[in-house]
Amino acid sequence: MSADLWRRVGWIAGTLAVAVLLLWFGAHIPRTIAVFVTAAFIAFGVHPIAARLQQRMPKPLAVALVFFGLLVLVAIFLVIVVPLTINQTQLLAANVPSYAGTAQSWVAALERSLEQHFPMLKLPDYGVSVGKIGTSQLSGFISGAVASIGAIAVNTATGIFIAFSAIILSVFFLLNDQQIAEGFISMFPSRKRQTARKLVVEVTDVFGSYISGQVIVSAITGAVIAGATAVIGFKFSLIIGIISAVAYAIPILGMLIAELIAIPMCAPQGLWMVIWVQVIMFGMARISDNVLVPKIMGQSVGVSPIGAMFAVFAGGELFGIPGLILGIPAAALIKILWRYFMAPWITAQLEKG
Repeated sequence: MSADLWRRVGWIAGTLAVAVLLLWFGAHIPRTIAVFVTAAFIAFGVHPIAARLQQRMPKPLAVALVFFGLLVLVAIFLVIVVPLTINQTQLLAANVPSYAGTAQSWVAALERSLEQHFPMLKLPDYGVSVGKIGTSQLSGFISGAVASIGAIAVNTATGIFIAFSAIILSVFFLLNDQQIAEGFISMFPSRKRQTARKLVVEVTDVFGSYISGQVIVSAITGAVIAGATAVIGFKFSLIIGIISAVAYAIPILGMLIAELIAIPMCAPQGLWMVIWVQVIMFGMARISDNVLVPKIMGQSVGVSPIGAMFAVFAGGELFGIPGLILGIPAAALIKILWRYFMAPWITAQLEKG
């Protein structure tokens, strides 16, 4: 075996060992990793806006304006949207028995219709009745909810700490983006630094455009759905708007899940309410797909439809909702790294052979 081949094998083995060590280390500092990753995504998301403002004003002022606007939006959300959402959530919880009763009546009507049209069909009788749900089950549910309040409070406080720490850290990332980029580039050999510089620019453009564009499109989609359903008298328009905004960020499956969630929420207000809410959600999703995404997000991240589906499912299975949302940009990053590093090496090996 030649010395060059031994050197390459050693380099690959060393890289894998470092990767395993970093994964092991990261598993022991999850909150720190969460702060830095969240800060990085915030910085990527607001970078395109800050870059445009930098053309007209100094960089520190541009960054300050961007984060002032971000904090104003967060304050509006906390002061106006959150209380209204809590009120609608409480109303939804109070009406759960009536929703269950409506669902049971729908099931009973469906069973009667099937028995009338298909007399030979024998449906099993499960004997489930909402009216038979006793106070013991309800008390048990309430006791469990009360017992989990402490854990919920701790998790909420942790989430707020991570969010504000990430915002502060993202300001540092934006103010020092050139130094961070040069530090990353300096890790490469001199002959590879120009390639590394191009890699940094492309990754920043892909992630920045995708994250900022996705946030804007999702927010518009959720706001329009909330407003349109409120106009037709839907009681939980704000909740369904928030669900739609989050769901639209999940490619392929998100809006389908949101539409399924909306059906039982609309059911007590009648069949026509179910139909109209479904029409509004479906129509707005198509408008976002065909009008907002091309205008705001521009060209795609360069991942094929099959690759996008695999990225969404794999990301969801590995990392849950964050994986569903970030699966496609992660696949785009892997594609970029492959094009810059693995593809040239494989081509060189084939040409040698």
